[in-house]
Amino acid sequence: MLHRITGRATKCGPSAISAIVGVPTHEAAAVIRRLFDRPSVNGVFIDELASVLEEFGWAPDYAVRHPKYRNRRFARREEVWERIFAGVPFDERAITLGTFLDPAPTGTWAVSAGNHFVAYADGFVADSGAFFSRKPAFWFRAIPDHDRVALRRIHEAVRFVRVSGGGVPRNPRPKEC
Repeated sequence: MLHRITGRATKCGPSAISAIVGVPTHEAAAVIRRLFDRPSVNGVFIDELASVLEEFGWAPDYAVRHPKYRNRRFARREEVWERIFAGVPFDERAITLGTFLDPAPTGTWAVSAGNHFVAYADGFVADSGAFFSRKPAFWFRAIPDHDRVALRRIHEAVRFVRVSGGGVPRNPRPKEC
């Protein structure tokens, strides 16, 4: 189930995190800044998005990667990417957003299409407002806004599953030694 995207940050990475986890976008951006020592968040890589989702109790379960990009991972830090995605099974397929979403894949997905993150779950899509609405909308290709972006090439799509049974932590704190 996707949540309505709320918060002050308007970029696609924090918006995808907000839709999946249910926290405001500015809180998701604050976690990105804290984990990766960034002064601002103007774009995220898949390793950063996965790290933040891991902080909120979500782990990658399966991935679909475009074969053209298999040697050039869209990651900022290789060691973080290896730690998170080392044991995650994946397929390599050249696929468009519409071809991927039309059969309604199961699970909660963060999809990188055209250097833009989209959240998908249970037939609903949401993003920062660039492709879709911040309010989760049912994916249906006959909708003009959906058909407009259906031919965007997917670079990477990662299915995430909840690993902790607890609620959504607000302002997760770093662990101290």
